[in-house]
Amino acid sequence: MLEVYFESDKEVAAFHNQINPYREQIRVHQQGTAMWGNKIMLDGDLTRIELIDVISSVMASVFLEEHLSDIIIRTITDNYYFTDPEEINRIYDFSMWILFETDSDNQHLRQHVNTKKLLEQVFFLHLREHTSIHFSAILHFRLASFVEFVNECVGKAIEEFKREEDHQAFIDMLRNYIEKKDPCIDLVHIEQGDNFIFYNEKGEVISKDRLRMWMYQAPLYALGLHENEFNLSPLIAMLPARIKIYGDDPDDPKTMTVTNIFQERVEFEMKRNFIPSRGE
Repeated sequence: MLEVYFESDKEVAAFHNQINPYREQIRVHQQGTAMWGNKIMLDGDLTRIELIDVISSVMASVFLEEHLSDIIIRTITDNYYFTDPEEINRIYDFSMWILFETDSDNQHLRQHVNTKKLLEQVFFLHLREHTSIHFSAILHFRLASFVEFVNECVGKAIEEFKREEDHQAFIDMLRNYIEKKDPCIDLVHIEQGDNFIFYNEKGEVISKDRLRMWMYQAPLYALGLHENEFNLSPLIAMLPARIKIYGDDPDDPKTMTVTNIFQERVEFEMKRNFIPSRGE
């Protein structure tokens, strides 16, 4: 039999909710205690190691549900001194993305650590040595390494937030620039790929030499653009009134950047709708 103790009724409710899927295998008995608040006794048909494994997962889920948000917010406000609610919320979202999403970018940022399994290990090691667990004691004395891991992820989230802020300022600056300029050409077709392929109104490929000529005439350096960049720089130089992008991925990052800058001037179509002439 295992015993778990909770001081908070919200923690108890979260525990019962998390253990519900295991009710056929685990029997749950609850009673109040004067000193520890809520005592829950657990036994069942599982082996001791199996029971410990399940309860460790349940306890980790209770912690994530009831306490992780407070730790993240406290780190943002107390360690990094953010006070603006919108900025705090955005950094919080970045933190949760780093901690739990499974794409390669955020797994790299958290050094391929599985956040929930790291937390489960704390409870597992304690329950393997003891038949009872006091949730508040775990919170105060056994989670230092996990909290440090969370704090590191929050720090990386703040770096991502600042990069996004810088990128948005860059986008706003370019948007302001093109809004003040008259279009130089009416229409440019773009084919998605590792690098954009540009076409004129007739569907003929615009050569790099022709693009360089446009780019030479534009203040690219002053705008933070590079003369050897052949995705965004040519568009800023040509200042088209309309842009049609053809491809298979409307969420492609380069495409999204162009759309954010040129806004209503951009139209996306599936690649099959464009049959270019490659005569140039």
